[in-house]
Amino acid sequence: MRHGSVRRRVTPPTYVNLCLVVETEIIMNAKWLLTMAVFLLVASVGRTDDQDKITPEKLVGAWSYVSGEKDGNKVDEEGLKKASVIITKTNITLKGEQGDFVLKYELDPAKNPCQIAMEITEGPAGQGSKATGIIALKGDELKICYAAMGGKTPTEFAAKADSGNHYFVLKQKK
Repeated sequence: MRHGSVRRRVTPPTYVNLCLVVETEIIMNAKWLLTMAVFLLVASVGRTDDQDKITPEKLVGAWSYVSGEKDGNKVDEEGLKKASVIITKTNITLKGEQGDFVLKYELDPAKNPCQIAMEITEGPAGQGSKATGIIALKGDELKICYAAMGGKTPTEFAAKADSGNHYFVLKQKK
């Protein structure tokens, strides 16, 4: 042994020391996992909002009617089967027994549910007529509910008796 040097005694790990190391490691891992879970939750919520946001690009295509209701009365299924809807980024074309109607539309995705403003620009009747409504898109199913005679914008997807609302469910054609 050298003069002035201190001999250190190395103690073997004890059960208590090992428990403290393992416990500290478990706490650190739990904190890390909790942090990652919160990050993933926040990231997925932000992404879902963008994914669910309705844009004109998501509506583009040919659609067929699944069901319809006007002012509390079911729409004739045979008439719905014969009709179709074509949507572009700016227009909705309704093709049916009464002729073809072209409506320009604008979406307000900031509202929940998304709101839609429509105006008939071409057709056998009703040019200049306006309506506001709500619209929802989930997969290949589109729901639209609007006040047909320019009434108050609906707040729910329903066309109850004496409401003046029209409610349609459409399915995108493949």
